[in-house]
Amino acid sequence: MDEAVELLEGELGSGQRSLDDLVTEDLWPVFLRFGRRLFDVSDTPDADGLLFQYGTYAFDGPPAFTLDLTRQFEISDNNGDHAHYVQVHCEPRYGLAPALPETISRSGLKD
Repeated sequence: MDEAVELLEGELGSGQRSLDDLVTEDLWPVFLRFGRRLFDVSDTPDADGLLFQYGTYAFDGPPAFTLDLTRQFEISDNNGDHAHYVQVHCEPRYGLAPALPETISRSGLKD
């Protein structure tokens, strides 16, 4: 599990493009392969999982549509109880498209 970040970075960097130039078509198959890798985790339901979320956020700059692909590992304490989670993220961000005009024809629609 300690190697998870290095494995994902290695997979992403193995192509001919820099990380900043990767597009969704590059990232998705890499993340799927990463999601299939087996790691040495405990035998509990939440020990290893894939999470996906998306939305428009402005965390550190102008608003951008963000797709967050995450692999989450549960870390247990010495007694086998939940201690915390470790997450490895792959987060492509996309510029926002201009808003659609609000003059869309409503012909044929009933209120």
